[in-house]
Amino acid sequence: MNTRNTLMMTILSAAILTACGGKKSTTEEATTDAVASEAKAMTYTVDQSASTVNWSGEVAGVYGHNGLIGIAEGTVSTVGDSIVGGTVVIDMTTIQPLDSASYSEEHPASDLVAHLSTEDFFMVEENPTSTFVIKSHSGNTLTGDLTVRGITKEETATITSLTATPEGLTASADLVFDRQDYEVSWVHYMEDMILSDDITIKLDIVAKP
Repeated sequence: MNTRNTLMMTILSAAILTACGGKKSTTEEATTDAVASEAKAMTYTVDQSASTVNWSGEVAGVYGHNGLIGIAEGTVSTVGDSIVGGTVVIDMTTIQPLDSASYSEEHPASDLVAHLSTEDFFMVEENPTSTFVIKSHSGNTLTGDLTVRGITKEETATITSLTATPEGLTASADLVFDRQDYEVSWVHYMEDMILSDDITIKLDIVAKP
């Protein structure tokens, strides 16, 4: 009788210890997962002086223009190795051509800047900034709202490189948009020179936590 009681007590004790151990393990795992998840979420502030926006447009089959635009401000949010949100504000007053397609003393690069600033293109005086607000991501594709000339349309950008650490973030992404969607509808005065509807911008972002 005593042997039977001892055996039953041993089995019961083992069951209780196993049950308690399981609960402790589950709790520890949940806590670890929560801490890990929280640690992976980061928000970075864009370094305006180190970040750039490259732009390019083409007159089909003839020549193209390209250059830089400065970034006024921005943030980028990540979870792990993925960009999940953010906003980039582009300073349209800083348009700078870098090409030498058709400039001369008679027609300097400043003439192009002046033309791009008019209602033929970006109406910079009335709309000094353009913005891209990231809404979602899927793999290397970011979906967001692009605002140009006060008009907002959904666009996608393709991430070409990304490094995110607790110390900082560097990222590059390409975005191509149709200028006609934003009422940038200028037509070249020479019939055989057709301005492409596609405008390409490449964002090179450096950001700090």
